[in-house]
Amino acid sequence: MEDRELLLKRSHEFDRLAFTVLAIEASAQKMGISPSEMRRRLDKVGLIKSLIQDCYDTLHTESREAVANDVIEALRNWEREK
Repeated sequence: MEDRELLLKRSHEFDRLAFTVLAIEASAQKMGISPSEMRRRLDKVGLIKSLIQDCYDTLHTESREAVANDVIEALRNWEREK
């Protein structure tokens, strides 16, 4: 892989990681819980991968508030089902 391609890949991975952190923190703040508690709950039902990371291309175009609302709604639905 060329240096430029490697740099672009790393940049994209960094963007996805930063977005994941933002989504967790915004959702936690909106629910009034700690980010670590939010991460634990999201991880328990598999939403970090299946929602935040796998839907990055769509979610990252939304506002911070909209992302938090989407994450919270999905979390509540998935926790209810489990």
